Amino acid sequence: MEKQVSQVYSHSASAFAKENLFYVELAGTYDGISNYNVKREYYNSLLVMRIIAGTLTVTTDEQTVYVDAGEFVFLDCRKPHYYHSFDPISFEWVHLQGNAIHAYSDLVSNRFGRPAVIDGVSMIMQEYKILMGRLHGEDSLEHSLSVTVHRLLATITERVSGQTKSTEQSLLAAEAYLRQNFDKQLSITEVAENVDMSVYHFTRQFHKQYGISPYEYLIMQRISNAKRLLLNTSRSTKDISESCGYNNSSTFIAAFKKRVGLTPSQFRMDVIESIGI
Repeated sequence: MEKQVSQVYSHSASAFAKENLFYVELAGTYDGISNYNVKREYYNSLLVMRIIAGTLTVTTDEQTVYVDAGEFVFLDCRKPHYYHSFDPISFEWVHLQGNAIHAYSDLVSNRFGRPAVIDGVSMIMQEYKILMGRLHGEDSLEHSLSVTVHRLLATITERVSGQTKSTEQSLLAAEAYLRQNFDKQLSITEVAENVDMSVYHFTRQFHKQYGISPYEYLIMQRISNAKRLLLNTSRSTKDISESCGYNNSSTFIAAFKKRVGLTPSQFRMDVIESIGI
């Protein structure tokens, strides 16, 4: 089996989370892999996979289903299962866990079959994007993550096709999109279009919800990631600026100093000296 792993996200759940919350310890993306196959007897999770390109064949002891691009499959991993694709395929995956996860698995299965194949209607896609956005980031607080998982599960079990996205859900999706794509050349127009809002309405509602403009939120994500890279790598300021979505290091330095009070080099030196490394 040839794998090209784009990303794997690993999160450590606390004992409290495992006892009381929904949580995610493993998620990821496979991009353009061929001869892919997985066969398991048991894993304690509800596996959600979103097919981006290609077709995935999923087999349980009850039936075989074919999951196409744009569709989700929900698979109760407590029972023997097998999924594969001989042709190139791209998909995202996340193992949902928690003490109520299998009750939800049964609800989904009773409504959609086992394994459950569900089309990616807007409401489900929005909640899924929010979840993956949190998993991509470094601030996946356990309680917030649990709420996000619960919202996805609730949307699936109660969904009505064609349901309209609320402003709150659109803003949550936009916030996740900003956190997930801070390293790209983003425009606020692009973010607004991604959640089907006008730029004017999106900007006003985002500021009302979060207390800052979407542009400033994007800058905060870039500065936060730059700090991490400055303290944990020896990469140059120019290299870090490019990794944080800036095509001009001077613009990056000016933005960093305005918000931190130090240039990136001064910040790195100051922190290193203060902690003695």
